[in-house]
Amino acid sequence: MPSLTKWRIELISLNNEGCRFYLDHYKPFRLAALEQDPDAFGSTYDREIRFTDHDWLSRINHPLVKTFVAVRLRDRKVLSATSLIGPTSTPGTASNPFQASSEMGDASDHDRHHDRGEASFVSFQVTGVYTLPEARRQGLAKTLAETAIGEAVAYAEQHGKRLELSLTVYTSNTSAISFYESCGFVVSPEGPRESFNPHKKASADEICMHYRKSP
Repeated sequence: MPSLTKWRIELISLNNEGCRFYLDHYKPFRLAALEQDPDAFGSTYDREIRFTDHDWLSRINHPLVKTFVAVRLRDRKVLSATSLIGPTSTPGTASNPFQASSEMGDASDHDRHHDRGEASFVSFQVTGVYTLPEARRQGLAKTLAETAIGEAVAYAEQHGKRLELSLTVYTSNTSAISFYESCGFVVSPEGPRESFNPHKKASADEICMHYRKSP
């Protein structure tokens, strides 16, 4: 496969320009991903195609969600994406991290909680890294994952906290598990757990993976 034209990793900003980019470029990427690889996601194309602009922007505007994208420079097309959710002082990994983030308090409440030193750790969760088929095997996903990981590591170090960074993945998605292992994640010793997906009205086994910083 020939190399892609120039691309770079970007954090979608929480301003008018970022919101416009989210609707014009990220939304088509997300819908294409859901349509092409439905088994890789907890959500569905039929569900999200009905989202209003307000529904879409509620994700990008949430103070605990940072969305990183690999963007092709010549046309601003999103080729790969992931989101980092946190910081929180609540342990555990959610099957649906976007839903979990919407149920949390605002970021200022979490910051005050951290400042009081009530928790010795800080938690982040990475959503699945997805790359369009046309852009795979070019290093985008690895660079994107390392960027999100670096953001979480830097936050924990800055605040003097132990980092708990995790993600969930379906046990059937063996290629994704191998990829996350290559990024420094290890499978939780708890093993698989059954998770009911209300959007698909079905259950599937998933595993939790935790990031272990290399010595």
